[in-house]
Amino acid sequence: MRMSIQAYISLGLSILFVAFTYAVSRDTRFLLTALPMILVLIAVPLGFGVMNRRHTDKVDFGDYKYFKIKDLLSVRAGEPVRIRGTIEAASMKLLNRPNFRINDGTGEIGVFMFWAPREDIRPGDKVEAAGTLRVGPTKKQNIWGIKMAKTLGGTKNQ
Repeated sequence: MRMSIQAYISLGLSILFVAFTYAVSRDTRFLLTALPMILVLIAVPLGFGVMNRRHTDKVDFGDYKYFKIKDLLSVRAGEPVRIRGTIEAASMKLLNRPNFRINDGTGEIGVFMFWAPREDIRPGDKVEAAGTLRVGPTKKQNIWGIKMAKTLGGTKNQ
């Protein structure tokens, strides 16, 4: 389980403020009040991570209709879709909401994950992704991903 970079920053700043305030005041009542709040800053992101993993584990790729990327132009926004392809680019992985560019040989599409996949997915990996087709403000299609997993094809480097 991992937290996002924002959660780590919030936790770190909170610990610094609590430590500084306690060092100045030496008030144990403050410390007894602040420590449970620090624990909440740890428990909430980790708890959401556990819930997301449980939801992902329940998602079955078979429940999503498979499409080639070029065929997604004829699919309505909001439809559940599944694609297979090679990761061309990955970004925002530190935020636990990674974005991927997937190419299946017929086209390329962005997949924006709601949470990080279980596996460490990098450019060159062959993956299968399931989610909902969306159209962004630029009228460009993207997939809001719910589940992504590496396929048996492995990576280009293997």
